[in-house]
Amino acid sequence: MDALKTKRKSLRTSFTTTANKLKECLAKKEDAKDGDELRAVKSQLQDKFLRLDEIQNKISSLLLENNETAAEYESDFQAAEDYRDNFLELKSKIETLLNKDFGSFLESPPELDVVGHLAKRCHSSVRCLICKRRHYPLLCPDLRKGKESNFSPKDRTADNEQRSTETLLTNFPSEHEIYLKTIMIRLRNRDKEVCARALLDDGSQRSYIEKNLAAELFLSPSGREIFSQGLFGGGISPASEHKRYMVNVESLNRKYSTPLSLLEQQKICSTLPRIHDRKLLSELSSRGIKLTDVGRDSPPIRVLLGADILGSILTGRIEVLSSGVSAVETLLGGQF
Repeated sequence: MDALKTKRKSLRTSFTTTANKLKECLAKKEDAKDGDELRAVKSQLQDKFLRLDEIQNKISSLLLENNETAAEYESDFQAAEDYRDNFLELKSKIETLLNKDFGSFLESPPELDVVGHLAKRCHSSVRCLICKRRHYPLLCPDLRKGKESNFSPKDRTADNEQRSTETLLTNFPSEHEIYLKTIMIRLRNRDKEVCARALLDDGSQRSYIEKNLAAELFLSPSGREIFSQGLFGGGISPASEHKRYMVNVESLNRKYSTPLSLLEQQKICSTLPRIHDRKLLSELSSRGIKLTDVGRDSPPIRVLLGADILGSILTGRIEVLSSGVSAVETLLGGQF
């Protein structure tokens, strides 16, 4: 406990120094226009806050576990909330300023901000680069028409379906059915337990639990983290807050159990097929390999176990079948 508090004190000092530097930047108009500098300081502040928040969650858990320090929890929690409020306030100011700076070229000149101002009477020299009429390019009606004409109705339908939900995984069709590493696990919180499909993905740095599943298990968040997610193709999602939960994860036969820290996610991924090839299952059985996630139905993936967890549950046993498929053993059960 004392070691954690010492580390927290150092991080709080560092956080305050960076926060003050950021406030100075925001107070100077000339610096406020430097988006790169603001983004750099914002990244520094966010990194310090996330590390501070991680240590704070450990301290809070220890305070609640000990009856002698439970009374200290309230004051300690309030101090932590002050740092969170300070961070969120500064983050909001930066994003507002950067968005305003980005959209400044869309703002009308003073002479255009008049009620009843008509284009035919306008003396402004603004000209659209697309249609040569007198408005800003981003307001051009031909811009949207041009975009829509490049897509067929089928493409637009696919585009709308893609935008309807954000997922952590993109699943592409293939000539041959490809099985990703999925497994059935048991999640337990006190007297409540649920069996769910999990995807093992060492390409993901963190591990996640579906938001609805966390609600089913009546999980209480042990903390929160704010971060962006790197997407396929090099894109980065907007920073968002994710609740963190501690939950016991077990193998279906209950021979292995471990507490895991999982982050909340609205949806994990699109539909993934289960193993249902009889020849493949027969070869696995002949080698003493029993899979837990088999069948023709495809229930949703509700948990993603990433690189932060996989190292602790892999046994190291790998079986390569005659078809070229590899089976990997974990403490939670066999999987592909």
